[in-house]
Amino acid sequence: MSDIAIEDLFITAAEDASAENLEKLLKALRQVEKPDDGEIGDQLELIFEELDEDMTEEQACFCLNLARLNVKDHSIFRKVLTDAIKKILPPYLNKLGFLRALGLRDRDVSLGEIAFRYDNMLKLKNNMQIFFKSTKRWGIISDIDTVSASVAVNSLAGGAFAVPLATTLSEGKIFESSTPAAKLTRIAKKGGLSSADYRAIAAEKAITPLDEETIEKIAYATAVPDVMTGDEFKVWWAASGSDAAQKSKGRQFFEARSLQELHVLLNKSIGSKEKLDDAGTEKMIAFFERLNPAAAARDVKVMAESISLLVSHGNDEQLRKIFEPLINKAPFWPEDLEMIYLETLNIWGIVQAKHVANIAYAMNLVFSPEYLAAYTTCLPLRCLNTFGEIIDDDLLYDAIKSLHMCSCDILLWIWRNRKKHDKELLELISIEQVAKALSADDLPKAWTGAKRDLKAQLMDKKDFQKHLVEFVGEDTWVVTSILQTANFCSGSERQSLLIKLSRLSPALREHLEGGAGQRALGKEAAEKATPKVEALFTSVKSHKALLNELQELVKVHIPENRESLKVARAHGDFRENAEYDAAKERRNFLNRRRDELERDILLVQPVDFEKIKVKEYSDVGSAVTIKLDSCKEEQYFLAGAWDGNPDENIISYKTRMGQVMMHHKAKDEITLPNGKSCIISKVEKLPEFIIEKLRD
Repeated sequence: MSDIAIEDLFITAAEDASAENLEKLLKALRQVEKPDDGEIGDQLELIFEELDEDMTEEQACFCLNLARLNVKDHSIFRKVLTDAIKKILPPYLNKLGFLRALGLRDRDVSLGEIAFRYDNMLKLKNNMQIFFKSTKRWGIISDIDTVSASVAVNSLAGGAFAVPLATTLSEGKIFESSTPAAKLTRIAKKGGLSSADYRAIAAEKAITPLDEETIEKIAYATAVPDVMTGDEFKVWWAASGSDAAQKSKGRQFFEARSLQELHVLLNKSIGSKEKLDDAGTEKMIAFFERLNPAAAARDVKVMAESISLLVSHGNDEQLRKIFEPLINKAPFWPEDLEMIYLETLNIWGIVQAKHVANIAYAMNLVFSPEYLAAYTTCLPLRCLNTFGEIIDDDLLYDAIKSLHMCSCDILLWIWRNRKKHDKELLELISIEQVAKALSADDLPKAWTGAKRDLKAQLMDKKDFQKHLVEFVGEDTWVVTSILQTANFCSGSERQSLLIKLSRLSPALREHLEGGAGQRALGKEAAEKATPKVEALFTSVKSHKALLNELQELVKVHIPENRESLKVARAHGDFRENAEYDAAKERRNFLNRRRDELERDILLVQPVDFEKIKVKEYSDVGSAVTIKLDSCKEEQYFLAGAWDGNPDENIISYKTRMGQVMMHHKAKDEITLPNGKSCIISKVEKLPEFIIEKLRD
């Protein structure tokens, strides 16, 4: 591809970083002789500027694939790559120690090495076999510690040892645990494993591909000097090495005898232009016809990747005939859509993004368009753009509209592609549908990311919130009715969201101010649906102070912090960037304080203490005089939740001291928080000078 054509792809991707544009650019970069060229690195920076922490999964995969190409290293790319890996890592691996083990902040670790460690980490599990070349030790992984980011290994020679996760990912050669793989740990001079079999087992059971040179080094370290000398090893390795190479070279993928062997042979054929002839097509058809469904269910990932790799070796008619026998054999290809369960579709969250398009292409050959449209509505978000490109829009829209409940993935896909969709489809994103989707429990891992992202849209994104309140229109009771029974957010989150929505809708604000909760559900239903939220009271002065603090936070401090972050980012090298770390800490504090203020302002009711009438019992707005054992008298003033001033004996009724004094009359005995007893001698209205202090 010419330099001009690649430059055009860069410009297109920088203007619109869609999955399609990024995939075209990545395909072109794979053909470039030196992807680490400085000019290419400069052009990539234009794209990185368009990506942020809210990048899509496709954009995140693009960044990881750039690392695999070993493009020009740069602090900006390191930051973007960190965000990308956080986006696509499963939640159980998204831990600080694991991220450090990838070497994202270590400039001595190359981008290619980061991608290699990432691939290893995804597949790392307990009970896998591992070989450390530096110590020539075989072992079994017994535990992966998420806190210390270390791996505990039981040595096959006896004893146990711990290895840093970073060392495990970079130096350890990891194999699936199985009876054949166990043979790799022991080599005999005579009557044992042949070198040809050793090669085959090592290549098949390694969790990441190993070249023959690496396999030879593992075998040498295992056998020499305990089993044989170096010269004896050379004879053993060469004895059947040439024969094995010839057999490997001679055996074609359509001659595979098992699903695992087919997978190995197809991986070896990557990059070749080998096409199926009629004889090869018939062999593949026969292979899948006799395939045991149990084998396909046991090795779902191998099955899915094999389907993907086969796509490049045949034309549409050949592939249709080859794949048809897999209907109902591949667990994720049921003939009856009623038999689809999310657990059976979990492969779509596991298989690499590069395989998704090929498997979708294969499905388009063997299933009807109506089937594909209905099937797509069940998929995780990362697959929807790919399937959406091969399905007629009207069919897909009809399938989505027929759903009783849209998933978080479907709602997010509609929203992110809203400029392409008609208004009718966008109207499916309602507060009711969003609440239903977020209330879904026990989702497989592939679907949890969309649930987290949809909740973030609902809680934090103004344009999303604006769409919801505009869709509701004047029926504002719908919002409070749904949110009061929602189980996906806490009480404080619910209050914060109502504040944000009310800012965008005067009708909703008026509805809330009129006691929306009880009128929407009825008093009895509201009390049953949600825990009772206690109203708070404070002075007009304190209430005004809360409002002023929130306004200053939103209009001054948060914008200033955004600018500080931009300036700090421009300095690069985040490892020792104290200014950037301080700005992030400041951002977290400001966001927490904003949430607190919004929650408190919604709950609090300002009070003019001049209008409070004090009768027999002490309450907010009363002065309480107590007599201590020493016969000394002290007077305290019970004021609002944010009015406390101990120096002037003004006590917030929410403090321990305030609670002790509430709801008592003269001559009652009470116990103060310090454990001392006293008698209430007088309960009266607040004096005028205190009322004046609490006025605005």
